[in-house]
Amino acid sequence: MVRVSEIETVRGRVRILLDDGTAYTILKSMFRERPLAVNEELDPEEYAGWVAARQYRSAMDKAVSRLAVRACSRGEIEQKLRRTGYSTETIERVLGRLEKEGFLNDREFAGQWASYRAGQKIGPRRIAQELRSKGIAGREAEEALEALSGEEQMEAAAAVARKLAARAKPGEDPRKVRRRILEGVVRRGYDWETARLAADRAMDEAAEETRG
Repeated sequence: MVRVSEIETVRGRVRILLDDGTAYTILKSMFRERPLAVNEELDPEEYAGWVAARQYRSAMDKAVSRLAVRACSRGEIEQKLRRTGYSTETIERVLGRLEKEGFLNDREFAGQWASYRAGQKIGPRRIAQELRSKGIAGREAEEALEALSGEEQMEAAAAVARKLAARAKPGEDPRKVRRRILEGVVRRGYDWETARLAADRAMDEAAEETRG
């Protein structure tokens, strides 16, 4: 048997330190289910099993609730669970089960995300940054970006350029307008060459409309 030497509540979690040096950080709801007191004796093996079982169930429920709202990457679910305070062992167990059951698949998620964002006229570079922020990089991200149609990307960049060109003031210096278009298209995540072609096309079309 061991004794509870310290109990501390921090940001919705309870940290429990035992006199053998073992420490647990659990949710307040778990502590309410089984409250402890300083100097209370407990069986360390039994308590460790109790914590692991409750954490897994709670963490799985939280992960599934998040996935019910929208598809997520493994990194997003891991980050969510880690912020909540679950142990590394519990998080890995939950992630492994979700991947085995097909609820988490970073390759499929990357492809869906890239296609969705490309449809919103977001360029490959920005999409790659977004995937990295979701914990997806390497081959999975590369495959998702390679699957995007170059022609569709060019048309999307051109649409962005036309919208920016339409904001030009009458008599405004064309060089200033073109620079603003280039900067705007690049900010959307398109590479320089695509932005240049899109800007040229938008400027030509605007000039034709003016002459017409």
